[in-house]
Amino acid sequence: MTTWTLWIGALLVVGGSAAQLTHHTAAARALWVLAVLAFIATTVGAVTAAEFSLPLVLILVAAIAATCALITVTREPAKAKAKAAAGRGGAQ
Repeated sequence: MTTWTLWIGALLVVGGSAAQLTHHTAAARALWVLAVLAFIATTVGAVTAAEFSLPLVLILVAAIAATCALITVTREPAKAKAKAAAGRGGAQ
C-alpha cells in the first residue's frame, strides 16, 4: 500500500507542476495538496501497519523535498504577476 500511495503522490506532484507551467494555478494547487495528502496517508498507513523503517522515512523526506523543489521552480515569478496585473488594469 505504501508504494502505491507514494507513486500516486509523485504523479500528482508532476501533474501539479505541469498544470502550473500551463498557467492553471488552481489545478496545480489542488494537485499539490492531494500529493501532500498522499504522502501523509503513506506515513499514517506505515505507522499503523508497523512498517515504519529508515528507508521509508528517507523516501518520504525525499518525496516532500522534491515536491517543495518543484513548487518553487514552477512558481510564477512575482515580477511576471505584477506585469500581468498591470497589463490587465491598463486594458480596462
